Amino acid sequence: MKKKSKNYKSKKKATPKKSKFMLSHPLVIPVTTFVVLFFVGLVAFVMLGASTQGAADARIVSIFTDGEKRTVTTRAKTVGELLERANIQLVEEDIVEPAKDSLILEDNTHINIYRARSVQLVDGDRKLIVFTAQRAPRLVAADAGVELLPEDEATFERLETDVLETSATEQLSVKRSKEVQLNLYGVVKKLRTTADTVEELLEQENVTPAENELIQPESTSQIKSGILVSVNRPGVKTVSVNEPIPFESVTEDDDSIEAGQSQIKNEGQEGIRAVIYEIEEKDGQEISRKQIQVVNLKEPVNKVVLRGTKIVQPTLSPSTNVSGDKVALMTAAGISAGDHAYVDFIIAHESGWRPGAANSYSGAYGLCQSLPASKMASAGGDYLTNPVTQLRWCSGYANGRYGSWGGAYNAWLAQGWW
Repeated sequence: MKKKSKNYKSKKKATPKKSKFMLSHPLVIPVTTFVVLFFVGLVAFVMLGASTQGAADARIVSIFTDGEKRTVTTRAKTVGELLERANIQLVEEDIVEPAKDSLILEDNTHINIYRARSVQLVDGDRKLIVFTAQRAPRLVAADAGVELLPEDEATFERLETDVLETSATEQLSVKRSKEVQLNLYGVVKKLRTTADTVEELLEQENVTPAENELIQPESTSQIKSGILVSVNRPGVKTVSVNEPIPFESVTEDDDSIEAGQSQIKNEGQEGIRAVIYEIEEKDGQEISRKQIQVVNLKEPVNKVVLRGTKIVQPTLSPSTNVSGDKVALMTAAGISAGDHAYVDFIIAHESGWRPGAANSYSGAYGLCQSLPASKMASAGGDYLTNPVTQLRWCSGYANGRYGSWGGAYNAWLAQGWW
């Protein structure tokens, strides 16, 4: 075998030597490449108008407690979950508005926490302590088991700790009303009052006696239970005419009645007022009369109509259409009447008012075509079948992403989707 010449060069390419760094870190290039490609894809995803579920689910919430405001960004679904995450401790008597099981659907949600405290209640010779978060005097009294008549008065007074016999720093004083009879020019009215004197009673009843009128007992007399107070014009003939006081009709929402239906809770009753006139006569005949007083003998009772807000959920199929009840559905979802036209346009174009509408290609579902459908779970567990739950979520989405339903409508017109 012949020896190879010293100038002989092998045709085999030399393998480049790897650096010591690469030999000891073999995953650097693959990992770096993955990270770069991930961010490039994310940028493209956002530029194409897509959104991520995490960012859309975050809500800005203000919590008011202990005299302070705290603003947080949260993905908590309910008020209770948010308070637990914020490590806000509550006792059973504390009041949270809205309630802890309320869903957080929109930005700028306000949560108020009213802390329970000790209040001393004084009712005549009776004193007791109640631990309550209520701020309204009558609600505090109710928590204490003290029944108040509509005419009774209850007022708060803040006292120094050393004045009270307990650690309470607030006192609720109850002033009981007294039953009296008021005789105005022969018209007798029974009422209850917390007035201390006859003069105060007449002021409460808007009675301003003339100088020549007789008041019994005198105006400075103390009011006692069962007292009779009279105002008359000696030597002057008076007459009273009873007139009806019309009642008003009010409407109250009732979630136990099906939406679109109503019930009458109270038929309403007219009140009665006595209009008192001073009569001027000549030769035994009335020639003129002058009104001198109006006395409400019986207050009217309003007619109360209950308006149903309960949505009876139908069995849904992809073709089920609920447009016949759309106004009731939007109202039940808390959408203001001024936004109904915007909502109707968007929902009609997205799903044709079909809560079971499903896009087999994209996976979008429901009235406003949530993608994915599970996003609507934040508005309620029945999001797949309940149109009201879907509309609540849609409203939160419209306000959170576009600022309002009007903004969502304009965006839909501009781009053909939302």
